[in-house]
Amino acid sequence: MVVSRARDRRRPRASHALAVVATLAVLSAVRGSTMASLVGLAGALALVSGLIRRSESSIVFAGATLFAATILAATGPANAESVLLGAFGAVIAADLGTFAIGIDRDADAAVATTRVELLHAVGSVTVAILTAGVGYALFETVPSGGSLGVVALLLGGVVLAWLLRE
Repeated sequence: MVVSRARDRRRPRASHALAVVATLAVLSAVRGSTMASLVGLAGALALVSGLIRRSESSIVFAGATLFAATILAATGPANAESVLLGAFGAVIAADLGTFAIGIDRDADAAVATTRVELLHAVGSVTVAILTAGVGYALFETVPSGGSLGVVALLLGGVVLAWLLRE
């Protein structure tokens, strides 16, 4: 018995490209730390693999890995701005990647979805910028030398992930 698979003819969508761009932003944010860069590269490969295979669990894993790379960078030489860029880039990459998989599942390849994808991306980035602003304000108001500011930034990433999933 021969089983043949129909060739997957779905084309890449705007959300695929935007998820990769967000991943590149994370990689640029963690480049100061070798270990964080290696973990970030593994996350980037997992994201690209998840987009190609259309695997939502791989994309979520990639987002968590990219976020872990940001945490590693935060314990080393990274400044607050890099931590913000990395944390929110990781969450946005996972959000846009899972959105791309959902669009692929729900819409036929012939359906034009670029406007919906761009609107979703603008909404995600807007929420990220607002959350980053609050996180950065908290970071700047905390006395220097304490770790409370870094915890506030990372908590902002968790809040952003929760807001984007709702």
